[in-house]
Amino acid sequence: MGSADSECRFQLPIISIAPYWDTQSAKSTEREAVSKALHSACVEYGFFYLDISRCVELAETEELIRLARAFFSLPQAEKDKISLRHQDFARGYQRLKENVTNGKADNHEGIDFYRPVENPDKSQPLWGENQWPTVPDFRTKYEKWIEKMKKLGIILMEAQVSV
Repeated sequence: MGSADSECRFQLPIISIAPYWDTQSAKSTEREAVSKALHSACVEYGFFYLDISRCVELAETEELIRLARAFFSLPQAEKDKISLRHQDFARGYQRLKENVTNGKADNHEGIDFYRPVENPDKSQPLWGENQWPTVPDFRTKYEKWIEKMKKLGIILMEAQVSV
């Protein structure tokens, strides 16, 4: 084994997407700098941290965490009302170890939502309807978050191709 001095140490870059999020006040030079930083991070590391603090308020993420905790703390029978098996086996709640990755049961509960589809047919894979918990405000807040993250994804792709 090598010494601590010979170990490879690096720190992934933290890149703010703010100049692309706030197009009214951002200068083109700021946007160009973000694009170059994204390109460089992808080439040098293959990864980066995306600072979205100007796009998302801390209170918003804290509220989503609170809602998720409210759902996952419900009695098992209540959570099972939106089980994957009630739809297309992809949308809804998964019990502990129900989800499998690489042939191995995952040691977590989960709830999955996907893009809504026209003419849902739960007999077809990924063609069912999202199942939402009865926790007050859960669906409204998460749908708002999903739209915001879709917007962020489009902005990030734009920034990456603008080099």
